Amino acid sequence: MAEAADPGDDIASPVDAGRGELLKLLLQHEVMFVVIGGAAIQSHGRRYVTEDIDLTPDTEAGNLQRLADALNQLDCRLVIDPADPKSWVALPSGYFTPRSLLAASVWNLTTRHGLLDLSFTPTGFPGGYADLAPAATTMPAAGTSISVLVASLDDVHASKRAANRPKDRAYFEAS
Repeated sequence: MAEAADPGDDIASPVDAGRGELLKLLLQHEVMFVVIGGAAIQSHGRRYVTEDIDLTPDTEAGNLQRLADALNQLDCRLVIDPADPKSWVALPSGYFTPRSLLAASVWNLTTRHGLLDLSFTPTGFPGGYADLAPAATTMPAAGTSISVLVASLDDVHASKRAANRPKDRAYFEAS
């Protein structure tokens, strides 16, 4: 869940304290992904309040296995209603496999390091990682010193315009 803030404000937004640890674990497992959403906006130096980090993973079989292995170490729970932690569902040990990951286009998870949303086909980018990676830039993820692939601001904006959610409209209206 995210709230828009003044996109022209270059003051860093507060970020999830566990973001760096989550990214470190994914990188230790050599998971290929692109940061999208509010965390990408923050990484480009724009103000945006978000409670999670959104990633688009590469769907190559080996990468999906590495992602599954990493997720299985993170004590994941499925987020049903972000406003009601009691509704979140604990996932059994070893739950994630490449096949289970591809059973949904979006995974809203909470991990021991914070909230994580995986989107295999972000709005406006049906090819997911393959569509976003070419224009992405390696840079430190907002709130961390960890360099990762971050979607271009143009691509993030295109996705938010296509999604056209109230929080996305508010973000653009504040521009």
